[in-house]
Order: sequence, then C-alpha cells, then structure tokens
Amino acid sequence: MSNVQTTPDGTRVNPKAAVPILLFVFVFSLVIDNGFKTMTMPMAAGLGISDNTASLQASLAGVIIGIGAVVYSALADSISIRKLMLTGVILIAVGSAIGFIFSGSWPMVLAGRLIQTTGLAAAETLYVIYVTKHLSEDDQKTYLGFSTAAFQAGLLIGALTSGFVSTYISWTAMFLIPLVLLLTIPPIIKMVPEDEAVEGHLDALGLFYIALFATSLIMFTQAFKPLWLIPTVLGVVLFAVHIRHAHYPVVTTEFFTNGRYIWTIVMVFFVYSTQMGYIFLLPYAAQDYHGLSIDEASLLMIPGYVCAILVGIFSGKIGHVISSRATVYTGMAMIIGSLIINALFAHAHIAVLVVTTIAFASGFALQYAPLVNTALRNITAQKSGIAIGFYNLTINIAIPLGIAYTAKLLDATEGYTTALWVLSAVAALGAIIYVLSDQAMAKNESKESLHV
Repeated sequence: MSNVQTTPDGTRVNPKAAVPILLFVFVFSLVIDNGFKTMTMPMAAGLGISDNTASLQASLAGVIIGIGAVVYSALADSISIRKLMLTGVILIAVGSAIGFIFSGSWPMVLAGRLIQTTGLAAAETLYVIYVTKHLSEDDQKTYLGFSTAAFQAGLLIGALTSGFVSTYISWTAMFLIPLVLLLTIPPIIKMVPEDEAVEGHLDALGLFYIALFATSLIMFTQAFKPLWLIPTVLGVVLFAVHIRHAHYPVVTTEFFTNGRYIWTIVMVFFVYSTQMGYIFLLPYAAQDYHGLSIDEASLLMIPGYVCAILVGIFSGKIGHVISSRATVYTGMAMIIGSLIINALFAHAHIAVLVVTTIAFASGFALQYAPLVNTALRNITAQKSGIAIGFYNLTINIAIPLGIAYTAKLLDATEGYTTALWVLSAVAALGAIIYVLSDQAMAKNESKESLHV
C-alpha cells in the first residue's frame, strides 16, 4: 500500500499524517466516555435521583456506543471518514452544551449525554476503520496497538478525571471538558484525506434490527427480566430474514460464512465479558479480603493499566518478534491464568491482586491488534468498516453482560471464589473455541495453498 495517496481534488497526502489527530480524538473521547461512567453517584446526589436512575446515563450510552459502531462503520463504506469525524465532534459539543446548560433537569442531562455519546461513538470507531483502510498490514499492527493502549489509558484517565472533577469542582463541569474537541476541527480538515466517494446504500431497516437486538439484550442484562428476550430473539430473526431478501443489505449472508471473522467474534464475546466483570469485582474483593477502602482498592488497577498501555504501544514491535497466533494465544493464557490464580490465592496477599491485574490487563492489550488483524484477513478494505462495527458491537454487548452476571454471582454466593471460577471458565471456553477453530482453519488453508 502506497504511503502517499491522491485525493479527488488532486492533493497528495500521507495517510500516516492523520493518525496523531485521529488518535488524540479517540483517546479524548474514551476519557470522556469512561469519565461519565464513573460519574453516576455524584450525578444522582446533585439531581436528587436514585443511583439506579442516574446509571441510565452510563448504560444507555453503552448501547449507543455499540450500535453507533455499526452505524458509523456502515456509513464509512460510502461517506468519507473526515466528514463523519467532523459530524461526531459537533454532536459531542452540542450534547455537552445541553448537559451543562440544563444541568438542573435530569431529562435534559440524559438527553445531552445521549447526543454527546452519538458523537463519541464516531471517534471510538473511525480511528480503527481509518487504520485498517489506509495503512499497510505491518503499520496496522503498530497503530492498532496504539488504539488498545488508548483504550486502557482512557479507562484510567477517565476514572481519575471524573473523581477529581466531581470531588473538587462539580460533576456538571465534566460537560465542559469535551468542548476542547472543537479545537480539533481545523487539523481534521487539514490532515484527514477526503476519501473518494463510493456509491453506497444505507440499510436503515437492517441497522434498526441490529439496534433492536443489541438494545434488548443489554436491557435484559440490567435486571435479567425474561420479557426482554422476546425482542432480542425477534431482532435476530428479522435481521436474518432481512439480509436474505433486501436489495442492499448492510451485510450479505456470505459475511457470516467467513470463518476467521466469525470465530474471532465468538471468542471476543466470551473473553471480553470477563474483562469488566473482573474490574467490577476487584475493588470489593480488595476491601473484604484486605481491608482497603473502595477508593484505595481502585488504585490497585493503576499498575495494570499502565502496563497495558505500554504493551499496547509496543505491540507492533512485539508482532515483529512473534506471530499473530502466538501473540493471541499468549494473551488468552495471561487472562485465564490471572483469573485462576485469583480464584485460588486472592485472599492470601494483596500482591496477588496487583500482579494478576497487571497480567490480566496486559493480556487484553497484547491480543487486541493481532485479533483484529486476523479477523479482517479475508475481508476487503471496502467492507472493513462494517466488519469492525460488528466487532466493536460484540465487545459493547459483552462488557455489560459480564458486569451483570458477575454482580448476580456475587449476590447469589458468599465470597468471590465462585465468581472468579465462573469468569475463568467463561474465558477458557472462549479460548478453547478459538484455538480449535483456528487450528482447523489453518489446516484447511494449508491444504488449499498446496493445490494452488
């Protein structure tokens, strides 16, 4: 892939030049997104509403991030990333302004958060799409590594920022911070190339069925009410029927026969559900086992996040030393091993929690780039956007599901051992499925290459 590309207006641009500004918007958006996720308690206190009601600004935002990943990815196949990114920044600013100006009204605060999140979804999706569309395969490993480093940094900085803002200023001030992104509009216009227009058709009905499925499933995880399973199943059935008969479906049925992609998605669904399940459980385990306050316990995650950031930054170089397969296998082993060791020895010493959290977070950081690279191996650049959209949607469904079943396990059992063993089993199941399918596909690919 050439480093220099020519835009329709004749301007010659280096696609790598746009990476820093897109990465900045990506990281900043993650900080805002994760900052608001930990802002529920002060928001509830400030507005005089229950924590459960206030949590809607985080849970519904998670739904929008997941669905937005698919919508923006579908749009990115026919509309330039520059236009979509600028639209996202404007939506972030408008939603933030509404949330701050009407901070005394809960309905308006919620509306502002949801508008803001439709913009955040663009930034969180389009960076990865840009890298996979415009950069070479070797560069993709490096810059996708940066994205997973950014994800870990966003979790850490977001939690610390929201804690500082809510404690020393006011929770309403958190709505002002995203306005900084307005300053990125000029460099986005200058640095991000205007993609050549490609004829496209937005499958609104197909996207609606995806939204129906994803929203219903996530709402089911909020309280495990069986009634939500009806629209969940209905969304899947209607989507399957739709893509078989629609003239321009968001994806064709052949999309789901791509073994590399589908089995990666299955593994991601299982393994990523354990990520936030463990993070949710960790502060409480540290408090009950070792007498730490919740605030002190949250500091245990800092070494893990810092190491994960470093692993993400250097994952491109790691990819030059060991294969993608070996990197993914190593990452899965670190995740499963950390959970098992915690199940056995979390009560023994606080150092166990620190060391295993480092290995756990680093395992996710290590496998992200090669996983995405492997999943998209047989998918054309033109369809990489929607593929990444489904990939991110899977993660955004798995995360709240993991928190939900972990919370239920903690309510139903005494201590944390059972929950940790279940998390270990879920991660191991996902890993086993992936390894078996990977080995089977590798054999078939080897046979096919011999006959070429």
